[in-house]
Amino acid sequence: MAMMNNIKLLLGLTVLLFLSFYARAEDLEGKRSTLSEYENSINWENAEQNVFINIYVATENLEAGKPVPLIIEQLIRPHWHTYWKNSGDSGEPMHVNWQLPEGFTASELSWPPPYNQPVGPLLNFGYSDKAYIYQEIQPPSELPQGAIHLPVKFDILVCEDICIPESIEKTVVFNSKTEKPDQILVPVSFIREAKSYLPTPAAANKWPSTIQEQNGMMVLTITTDINEENLKLNDFVYFPYSYGLVEYPAPPEVTTKDNQIIYKQQRASYPLENIKNSGGVLVLTNKSSGERYPYELFSEIIKTNTAAEKKNNALSQPEIEPKTVSGLIKALLFALLGGLILNLMPCVLPVLSIKVLSLSKISEKSRSEARKHGLAYTAGIILSFLTIASLLIILKAGGSEIGWGFHLQNPVFILLLTYLFFLIGLNLSGYFDVGSHMMGIGQGQKMEGIQGSFMAGILAMIVATPCTAPFMATALGYALVQPAYVALSVFAALGLGLALPYLVISFIPALQHAMPRPGAWMVTFKEFLAFPMYGAVIWLLWILSESTNINTISIPLIGLLGVAFAIWLGRHSQKNNGSHTNIFIVILALFIAIGSVFSSIYALQAAGFKNDGPMLKFGQEFSPRKLEESLKTDHPVFVEMTAAWCVTCKINNYSSINIPQTKKMIEDNGIIYLIGDWTNYDADITAYLNKFGRNGVPIYIYYGAPDAETGKRPSPQILPQILLPSIIAEVFKPKA
Repeated sequence: MAMMNNIKLLLGLTVLLFLSFYARAEDLEGKRSTLSEYENSINWENAEQNVFINIYVATENLEAGKPVPLIIEQLIRPHWHTYWKNSGDSGEPMHVNWQLPEGFTASELSWPPPYNQPVGPLLNFGYSDKAYIYQEIQPPSELPQGAIHLPVKFDILVCEDICIPESIEKTVVFNSKTEKPDQILVPVSFIREAKSYLPTPAAANKWPSTIQEQNGMMVLTITTDINEENLKLNDFVYFPYSYGLVEYPAPPEVTTKDNQIIYKQQRASYPLENIKNSGGVLVLTNKSSGERYPYELFSEIIKTNTAAEKKNNALSQPEIEPKTVSGLIKALLFALLGGLILNLMPCVLPVLSIKVLSLSKISEKSRSEARKHGLAYTAGIILSFLTIASLLIILKAGGSEIGWGFHLQNPVFILLLTYLFFLIGLNLSGYFDVGSHMMGIGQGQKMEGIQGSFMAGILAMIVATPCTAPFMATALGYALVQPAYVALSVFAALGLGLALPYLVISFIPALQHAMPRPGAWMVTFKEFLAFPMYGAVIWLLWILSESTNINTISIPLIGLLGVAFAIWLGRHSQKNNGSHTNIFIVILALFIAIGSVFSSIYALQAAGFKNDGPMLKFGQEFSPRKLEESLKTDHPVFVEMTAAWCVTCKINNYSSINIPQTKKMIEDNGIIYLIGDWTNYDADITAYLNKFGRNGVPIYIYYGAPDAETGKRPSPQILPQILLPSIIAEVFKPKA
């Protein structure tokens, strides 16, 4: 008998539950009908906007101290969508900016539950068709006389395949019988019905819940007032208020036991202790009717303090994926364009003298001879790029974390390059002729001239490595994570781009004829072009002073003095041609030159590398720990990765960053400015570069301030490699 009574009771509860579901579904259908009476029909074919805003109020007059409820309606173009307060993997919620008179305040927005908006591998949260957002305006205890104007601006991001930011301005007017306001007057029932779409507040549903991490999963445990059988009539989806709690596209695992819901989803890498808002919305969707029942939750976060949680740092926080090219063809195109642009970069200017003189000489050659020079120059560049690429690949395969320009992190290499540039400068000045054939500017035999073009190509590649041109960084970032044959192909395309202008001229006679005709002017011009080489020597000496513990440049200067003295002895030996004295002088000159070079190298190695921090003008030294701490604050963060040998880095810094205008923006906007110095090898900086698909400097990353409601930072923004003050100003400008 007792069993029969229990069965009857269970059947009765089930019938009541279905009736309540049916009644609520019918009620909501009625709301849609009632609400639609006040909606404006929109001819979307002729509409310039993709989203319209209506403001609904239930009164035309304000009362002192009495809050006024508003319904903000979004009407969205078909197939487009807007975003919830936590937009998910991308996007931005609507921002409402009131210009309220003194004493007036506006409440936070109350959002209806969103829908999943999948975009490729990402998952966003938002609305299609329409959405009703609730807000209250609180007047002061004493109202001003006459009409009250409340201007408001809505900034909305609306998306389909593309995203378009739109702004809408309206003015809500109260206590006026003559002015036509922008709001729509509706009955109180309209406000009440639209508000019913909002989640049941946490204070009302009284569902205690906890969040903890177990085996890489977020475990949300909710204790409800619904029994297990009725819970099983629903599907569940949880929308957290804070960014970084879960991986949104990951499918959840949901089980019910007694009156509890256990909701599991893959955790994101954002540490639990950094979650600012433990709230969220749990939506129950009836499997039969499809009706949604949203409940607001504020969960207790249970910290397990596992080693895995402590391991989280700035480099493991959710970032944008490196912007690598999608395929080999695109990578080759990017590399080719990057190589072309590299010809315009300041780091290639020291070798410009050799290229200009070589191009001038082409006009004297036959067509076949000109083509051979062009091919030899191209071969020198491409083969040297392939050599560097092979070394990079081998070292990275062996576990070394290195990147583009790594050889300029070695002071010995810089010193040898200094001596090479000094010799080229002396050669161009006409101080000596030995070795001029190697550089392709002498009057030697045919084969020697071809060899000189080949060597000029190698030199062009060497001096180009301190720079990273636009497109080039993306291509190299792609190449160095691909198989060896792909990486070598990309580096070869980069070399071809660098050689292409010279190669094209060597194959087109009309361009050769456009070159100035040879004459006496070339001697003067050749000597003039020695001065960029001497300038490059000064630059390289400065790099040495920045990258080592040498407090004076006397050591490399003594080496240069020895080399110059050896050359003088060599010239003096020509007066004693064939004599024993000549042989002695030549041997002595070689001994002095070699001794000077090796003595400088020994002194350089004895001095050691600098380890006293980066070249800070203002800002703070970068470290993973410092970045992690900075990203936990509410401040924007700007990261600059630079090196003393990177000419592009220095020009950007002096022209666009280390200037009063930028310094003032950093100070006024509370931006944390971190500088990473890659002059000498640094594993942390190399790892940071690789995180963004880069293998060289410069790179500039801007982390916007977290959203005030969700605590979510915008995706990190990679700035262009060639900066202008206007670019910096636009990025640093506070977002409304």
